[in-house]
Amino acid sequence: MRIILFYSGIESFNYFTDEINKELHNLGHETFILDLRDAENTPEHSLRDLYEFTKTPVDAAIGYDQMPVTGPAYVKLWNELNIPVVSIFMDPPFRFGDYNRVLPKSYLRFCCDIEHVTWCKRFCSDTIPNVYFLPHGATVPDKEPPSWENKKYEILFSGTYYKPESYKRTIREKYSGAVQKILFDTMDFMKANTSFSFPAAIDRILSYADYNADDLTRLSVMESGEEADWYIRMYYREKVIDSVLNSGRDLWVLGRGWENYPQYNHPHFHHIKERVPFAESLDIMADAKINLNVMPWYKDGTHDRVFNTLLRHSIPLTDYSTYLKENFKDRDSIYYYELNKLNSIPEIIDDILNDSLKAKLVILKGTAIVYENYTWNQIIKNILNAVNAFKSDSEE
Repeated sequence: MRIILFYSGIESFNYFTDEINKELHNLGHETFILDLRDAENTPEHSLRDLYEFTKTPVDAAIGYDQMPVTGPAYVKLWNELNIPVVSIFMDPPFRFGDYNRVLPKSYLRFCCDIEHVTWCKRFCSDTIPNVYFLPHGATVPDKEPPSWENKKYEILFSGTYYKPESYKRTIREKYSGAVQKILFDTMDFMKANTSFSFPAAIDRILSYADYNADDLTRLSVMESGEEADWYIRMYYREKVIDSVLNSGRDLWVLGRGWENYPQYNHPHFHHIKERVPFAESLDIMADAKINLNVMPWYKDGTHDRVFNTLLRHSIPLTDYSTYLKENFKDRDSIYYYELNKLNSIPEIIDDILNDSLKAKLVILKGTAIVYENYTWNQIIKNILNAVNAFKSDSEE
């Protein structure tokens, strides 16, 4: 097959693109990467080079989020070339507004949360008739990770931090009246009911008699919810980190924005670095006995941190999603905590660190599951199978 891929301004997506590129080449396929950062001028990755590549028929264009359709010109291009376009969504689809509506005729979307698939089918069935669940891909290490005994960090958290209150301020500035009230009510509801995703919480709030909202109204509010979605993520990210520090355990953190964390100067809080390339972050994760994770409010989905942690012979300690619980059993192939029982996190950490044999057995079982289902090799095969099925259906 001949495949077009994309680079963008998002470094982690470029890393994922490189992993996909490697797997496609390993499977004997031919690729071209269009660099959207400067598509007119980037040597070997420009639009001019793209036109040369498309002189021979192309089977698909594969990119992350809205990358393959960054504007109407690209939609028109793929339609003219009759190339199926694949978008792998890492972010919630309700954030993308018109990008959900102005799409090529031949378009497939993959979402990393089953609720996101349902959302697309509910609100965008006319423009996104082909939408499927696809878990995150995990990178197989090119070297043996440090042994349990030789790992540098006991507990590591990787991710950014922004003050939750900053999102409240933005909502007050951007919205007024009913929309502002609905968003604040939804945020309060999610704080108390952690099993609800943002769209599910909006549905719950707008079902009360005061609103009795139709789907068009619900969609409008959901598409206004990026700040509310970020708020609840950061609110619980802060609470989870607090629970570890307050127990007296040392915690190492990798990522941007932590200078704004209220307990930044806590004696047990250690900030490793602001920003590192994605590949380097995986090496740092490999040096931790426990990789603490807070799901990005995906209630029926996955996250690459969980899978990459296991492949680096480390314990993922994470809140759960429906999908994760169906595929990884607590204290058998993973460790879970509950967002509404954060006081239990220190006890779970003690259980892990005080029983290295048990921890190693959990890693062994979890790693086997990841190797069987979630490496880039499996992910690419799933995508290509869907593309081939789509093309077969289109030819009938």
